[in-house]
Amino acid sequence: MAASLNGKVIAYLETRMGSEMGALIERHGGVPYPAPVLQEIYRSDSPDVQQLVDDLCRGSVQVMVLLTGVGTQALIESATAMGRREEFLKSLEQRTIIARSPKPARVLRRHKIHIDLMPPEPFTSQDMLDSLESFDLQDKDLAIQAYGAPNGFLTRGLTERGANVREVSLYTWGLPEDTGPAIRLIDELPTGRIDALAFTSQPQVGNLFSIASQAGIEETLKDGLERESLAIASVGPVCTRRMLEAGIRVDVEPEHPHMGNLIMALADHLQAGD
Repeated sequence: MAASLNGKVIAYLETRMGSEMGALIERHGGVPYPAPVLQEIYRSDSPDVQQLVDDLCRGSVQVMVLLTGVGTQALIESATAMGRREEFLKSLEQRTIIARSPKPARVLRRHKIHIDLMPPEPFTSQDMLDSLESFDLQDKDLAIQAYGAPNGFLTRGLTERGANVREVSLYTWGLPEDTGPAIRLIDELPTGRIDALAFTSQPQVGNLFSIASQAGIEETLKDGLERESLAIASVGPVCTRRMLEAGIRVDVEPEHPHMGNLIMALADHLQAGD
């Protein structure tokens, strides 16, 4: 029988997947507590994005690495806004296309774009570099559709293999327009009302601290995160690494980095602690 959250209050910082995360928590018997700390700010009309579309269409980029589903869709929409959608999609047929995980892969398949490589779980940058061992990248012009922030580890690894690498961000992670829910979460973390806090992407870490800093409640956040009875969960190794760098302990990380697995692992952890 699947573990149950048994009415525990589960806070999460997700924005885009908020309704899905809330539904998963309810399905497993928990009480969702949404407190978004992110807002996607698109850069579709920025010069570097338009240059990337142009270079892909002209064939001066041989390898395209797509890290996120949101960014992959944003790149296609940028080409569409430039009046070059069909030309752009056709140009990708002649490129080496690498999808980091199932999320960009789903977008690519929806647009009937081939995928030359997708690394195995847990879809880390190291997994991608390992999967590219057999690819000849020497002197290839390679573009990375970045997360909301640069990925220095991946860029260095690809550059060391001889590629000419550029990173282009299709969006950045800004603070949400309404930081009220996140501030309420921070205020309530030390009180014991919240049983667990789930991080589902690494940019959430920095934004949570930024919101606390702007509101002058850094010590409240620190006290809340150090509360022993609070279970702190991470969706996967990339997120975990960022949390540990920020001094946040990680009590739960699922074997496979998916939302559903995160909630099930959290339920198991909370039941074991009862």
